[in-house]
Amino acid sequence: MEPIEIFYLLFLNALPVICLAIPIPFIYKRVIGKLYFRIFLGIVIFFLVYWILPIIFQIGIDPKELQPIPEDPANLSLGFQFIFTHMISLIGYFFQYPFVTLTFIFIVGPMFSLILLWRKLSKEPGTMSEKLSELTYELKKSPSDMIKEGLRKGGWSEEKELFKLLIVLLPISLYLLSVLIDLLGLETFSLVTGETTMGLFVEILFVYLATLLFGIHLVYSSKISFQGRYIGEKLRENTFRSLYQVGIPISLLSILLFLAKPTTNPIFIFYFFAYFLMGAGIFILFLKIFEPLSILLLIRFIDWWKFAKKKFSEIDWTNFHIPLIFGLAVSFGILLIYFLLTPLWNMISAGNVELLIDKAAITYIGDIYLEDALRIDQLNIFNTLVSIFSIIIMAIIFSKCLQYIKRITNVSFIYLGSIICVSIFIIIFSGGLQSPPINFLPEEYWITGSPALFSLFGGNFYTIRTVLFDVNLSSPVGIPLLEVLAFPYIYTRYIFNILMWGIIFYYLDKVFITKNIPQEDDIIERVAFSRISEFPKYEDYLIDRYRYLVTKTAEFEKGAEEREEREEVTTLMDKIKKDKFLKDLKPTDTEEIRRFYYTLKYLFYNRVISIWIPEFSYEYKKADLQGLYVIYSDGRDIFNYNFKEVDYADPALISGMFSAITSFIKEATKSSELLRTIDHGDITILLEYGKHVFSALFVKGKQTLENRSLLKEFVEWFEEKHGTRLKDWTGALLPFREASKDVERIFKGEEE
Repeated sequence: MEPIEIFYLLFLNALPVICLAIPIPFIYKRVIGKLYFRIFLGIVIFFLVYWILPIIFQIGIDPKELQPIPEDPANLSLGFQFIFTHMISLIGYFFQYPFVTLTFIFIVGPMFSLILLWRKLSKEPGTMSEKLSELTYELKKSPSDMIKEGLRKGGWSEEKELFKLLIVLLPISLYLLSVLIDLLGLETFSLVTGETTMGLFVEILFVYLATLLFGIHLVYSSKISFQGRYIGEKLRENTFRSLYQVGIPISLLSILLFLAKPTTNPIFIFYFFAYFLMGAGIFILFLKIFEPLSILLLIRFIDWWKFAKKKFSEIDWTNFHIPLIFGLAVSFGILLIYFLLTPLWNMISAGNVELLIDKAAITYIGDIYLEDALRIDQLNIFNTLVSIFSIIIMAIIFSKCLQYIKRITNVSFIYLGSIICVSIFIIIFSGGLQSPPINFLPEEYWITGSPALFSLFGGNFYTIRTVLFDVNLSSPVGIPLLEVLAFPYIYTRYIFNILMWGIIFYYLDKVFITKNIPQEDDIIERVAFSRISEFPKYEDYLIDRYRYLVTKTAEFEKGAEEREEREEVTTLMDKIKKDKFLKDLKPTDTEEIRRFYYTLKYLFYNRVISIWIPEFSYEYKKADLQGLYVIYSDGRDIFNYNFKEVDYADPALISGMFSAITSFIKEATKSSELLRTIDHGDITILLEYGKHVFSALFVKGKQTLENRSLLKEFVEWFEEKHGTRLKDWTGALLPFREASKDVERIFKGEEE
């Protein structure tokens, strides 16, 4: 190979990736920059597997020469078009992971988490309704805020844990899959026949494994609590430990069996290992982005489970026609788009799609023009854009339906049901020739790369072209085992895509607040509200369909002194000194009710008030708080607060006691875990730790998740406010005396 050809090989193949890396230094410190960096890392991983690794498993195969066209024998303009088009094609194929593959994991994962919770609760004493009443959860921030927080923190500990476990389970999973393929008489991977079973099924295998692990992890990350203790901590710890203990030796044995297997091609196995790890890498890169939506879904599932009978009786079918009409309209709208795009499709394929697909086959032995390779990538880009565009359109309309009918179950059943029915109807009556909105019978190809070369600047430029392998899951021995195993993923992924992205579009910009509402007998109802963007219809307002909450906006508070309003507006705003439910504000007179509606509407669209609806809720018994102590990391007392004005002991003595107990337990158990709870008769002591201090909360009676949550919030606030002072604390107590006001705000006030 000439030096100039080596330069072309290294520089031009890496040029698209270099171009993608240029923005990173300029935007990395912002949230959008951190998001872009994760996407860039995913593209790089994808680039290595789909552009570099195919060279390894095709060693010994001469690169396919892409013939020049007579009009441009130098291939100058066409060559550069091919390089960048092929990279864009790979990027488009990469984005099918977040738009198709990962959405399955992040929407089925919460369903699996719900099964784990059911198994956990079924082992506890008491009726299921009683146990469900003690199931609590925590969601104070909107999904968008949780995503931003996760990206800003940039910690990778949870991602590393999941990635390591996927690596542990990889060898045994691939070995069992390869044995199964051999028993069914299928082709694992063949460059001779151009068929593969492993190619597609290794992706399905990864999806199933990632879904199971994510479901276990989600019980932990969602902070679901039962009887005041997080369920997920021990569940994830014990399950992951068991998987490590069992998985590591079996996986090592699987690797040895792979090597001892006479029909095994080590290069192919290495490639499929890399392919699986690529999927795992992209999964953990997007974990912080999709996980908050999965947490929201899991909590909604639990809320529906707890109040299923009540919610079923409250289902409103009066507006069922809205998602039905939208579903039918978007179905035929997408069909129309497909019809209008047909000329463009024919232009890209030069009117012969079948011939291009034949030329893209790994086994094709005829001449391939550079223009043919370019068209193949252009078709791939076209298909990807149309697929993603149709998913986005259907998801956006789904989110619009949720604005009218704020019940995910109702909208999913009617809207998605109508699209599914239209799709099945088109498939049946067109014989599969017409592309429906949801294609349940796609032609399955496994896309990878193959070495190629073409002339450029008087030398040979070596690169990768797109090639296709036929996917075959039909066993010649007549056992459709792989087809059955693939069925849940292949036939539901597009439905779950629409559902997941519809929920994302609906909830991503939602703002959440949490309110503690006193009930009878010291019972507190904790309700998570989301702010609505459209003012309620008059019929919904009359019956207070969604238990509306009315609050003042920040804009009103800022300009309250300068604003002059009508007397009725001023009177209303005086009533909302604190947040009020609509039922407590609405007048009783018929004429006044209508007038009040238009007053609220005026204030709403002028951003004077916000209106919220409950998303989910639970009840718990009000805690009997006794005392709060803040202790420096070396054992010195910093601050204490008595809720009952009863001193247990000298604060310095209590500080020393906690330091001694925590040190003794760590030394005696040789555990790195921190002491979290001390039970002593009718008093429970909760401990939470910060960077410089830890805090102890004395609670009389049963502890709840809310006590723990408030204590953690207080520690975080305390360290954030006094961070610089605590870093090199001299022992001065005066700066911390004003913390009493914030103790009352956090522990006694309503949370937002």
